[in-house]
Amino acid sequence: MKKVLFALLLLIVALAILPTFLPKTIHVEEEHIFDAPVESVYRHFIDLKKFTEFDAWTQKDSTMVINYSSPSHGENASYQWVSQDKNIGEGSISILSSKINEFIEYKMRMGDMKYNTTEVIFQEMEDDRTRVIWSFDSAEADYPFQVFNLLMKGSVKSNLKKSLENLDAILKRPVKLDYGNADVEKGGFQIVEQESKKLFGVLQQTSTNEEEVRMAMAETFGLVRSYLVDANDLSLEEIGKPVVIWKQFDEENNMALFYCGFIFNKEVPEEGDLEYTQVPAGRFLTSFHNGGYKTLNITYDRMRHFAEVQGIDLSNEVYDVYYNDADTTVEKDLKTQIFIPILN
Repeated sequence: MKKVLFALLLLIVALAILPTFLPKTIHVEEEHIFDAPVESVYRHFIDLKKFTEFDAWTQKDSTMVINYSSPSHGENASYQWVSQDKNIGEGSISILSSKINEFIEYKMRMGDMKYNTTEVIFQEMEDDRTRVIWSFDSAEADYPFQVFNLLMKGSVKSNLKKSLENLDAILKRPVKLDYGNADVEKGGFQIVEQESKKLFGVLQQTSTNEEEVRMAMAETFGLVRSYLVDANDLSLEEIGKPVVIWKQFDEENNMALFYCGFIFNKEVPEEGDLEYTQVPAGRFLTSFHNGGYKTLNITYDRMRHFAEVQGIDLSNEVYDVYYNDADTTVEKDLKTQIFIPILN
């Protein structure tokens, strides 16, 4: 009897002091190097619809119901899941903060538990490779939930590893080139290979107001053209057609960032804000927009929809070549060729 009482006493003492030896939180990290540019990898994490295509937790139940926010990408985007599998249950993920091609922080809730956080760090490497460090930090827990945290540590690490492997397989899928209408001048699509080029021009920052953007473009093209023709004795035939490289068009923050200038083969000295910027070599999806500039977004959307159907991952940085002058050409006759870099 004394032995039984002593054993019970030891058990009570053990249970009393056990929480002091258990961590209140857990931290898990997994790392993976992708043979893909950082922009391509980042896009799969910042768009939650793409995220659920490789997330190992989501893949555990093919009948899981997922509801996405609109939009499904960027800060404050989120999705909620509901599964009939009791081991998965219901929960949500939302994007707390991010910096393009550098990091994304998420908030994750499972059932009635406290919110956990998970962060993905992107490191650009040589040869268009990307290192990803994916970490998970649980919410602080008291006993007996400390035991649950400890038990799920291995499962979390396994899910992170499997998710990264799933994404690696997605990024290595071959690009489909089955496009029917290749007549780009009539709105068809083509994939073209281009060597590296240099644009000579000026970097402009404006609001996203259409009139302000158009005026900045017109003024900048005039400035660059005058410098090339008057100060460097180039002919209009030598400097070619006006080009805009769109670096950023952020309607949420009302900010547009773009280069205006010309692509040509001769070297001229840089002066003040007039400088060279690189258009990297690679493959581009291209098409023509026929008509006014107000409807350019329709052609952009068509191209991106085509790419999505074909399994082609596109960059956000596009460049446009303007074939005629909006001041002297009837709107319906305006022609703009769009080039969007292919990432995969």
